[in-house]
Amino acid sequence: MIDYYQTLGVSENASPDEIKKAYRSLANKHHPDKGGDQAKFKDISVAYDNLGDPQKRAEYDQQRQFGGGQQFHFHTGNPFQGADPFSQMFGGGHPFGDIFGQMHRQQVRRNRDLNIQCSVTFIDAYKGKQLEANYRLPSGRNQNVVINVPAGVSHGDTIRYPGLGDDSMAGAPRGNLNVTILVQPDPNYERRGDDLYHNVEITAIESMIGVKKKVKNLDGVSLDLEIRPGIEHGTEFASAGTGFPNVNTGYKGRFVSVVKIKPLAVIDPALVQQLKDIDAKISQRT
Repeated sequence: MIDYYQTLGVSENASPDEIKKAYRSLANKHHPDKGGDQAKFKDISVAYDNLGDPQKRAEYDQQRQFGGGQQFHFHTGNPFQGADPFSQMFGGGHPFGDIFGQMHRQQVRRNRDLNIQCSVTFIDAYKGKQLEANYRLPSGRNQNVVINVPAGVSHGDTIRYPGLGDDSMAGAPRGNLNVTILVQPDPNYERRGDDLYHNVEITAIESMIGVKKKVKNLDGVSLDLEIRPGIEHGTEFASAGTGFPNVNTGYKGRFVSVVKIKPLAVIDPALVQQLKDIDAKISQRT
C-alpha cells in the first residue's frame, strides 16, 4: 500500500496546515512546467488528494490499519463524491438544509467507491494490456476483475468499473471500482505528453566528423540517423507518428532522438599531444 504520508514527507499526526504546506512545497518543486518530473508530480497530487480531505484521510488511515494485500486510495476526481448536493445548496444555516439533506440521503443510499492500483511496465502502457486482479472488499468477500489497460495510458490515469465497489450496505447499490494505473519508468525512454524521447550517445570525435547511428522505437523498428559533422549537444531528431499513442484518439506522437556528446578523458601524453596538434590545425583553418 502506498504511504501518502511518506510521499509528502509528513508524519501520520501532521496537521492539515502541515500537509498543505508540504504539498505546496513539493508541487512547486516538481511541477512539469518548471522542468519537474511529471510522474512524481502526479504522485504528490494523489497523496494530497487523499490526505487533504478529512473524510478521505480518515478512510485511508482505516485501510492502513487493516493492512492486507489490497492497495486502496480514495480519490475519484469528483468534487461532490461523499458530499450531499442538497446540503451544498441549502447549507450555511438554511432552515430547510437538514430536511432536504436527510430526504436526499434516504433516496440515494449507496455503497462506497473503492480504488485499487495496478502497476504496468512502460511497454505495456505503450501497447496496452489485459490483466486480472483480485481484491478484498470491506465486507470480507473477494472480487475478481479483468482490467483492460488501453494503449497510451498515462501514469496516474484511472479506469472506472461500475458496480464492483463496496457491497457492505445490504439493499443499496454497490459502489464503483476505480483502478489507478501506475506506469513503471523505463531506463531508455521518457514520455513527454505523447512524444517519446530517447538519448543517442556519440563521442566528441564523432560529433566533429559526423557519424551514422541506428535507434529502435518501442515497436522494434530501426531508424537511421545521419549525424552531421559539428553536431551540437542536445540536438533533436524527430520522427512523426512513431511515439506514444494518445489514449483518446489513438494517434501517435513523435519519436525524438536527442544527441548526447559523451566526454572523453585522454590520459596518454603522446595522444594528448596529437590532439593538441589537430586542434591547432583546425583553429588555423577556421
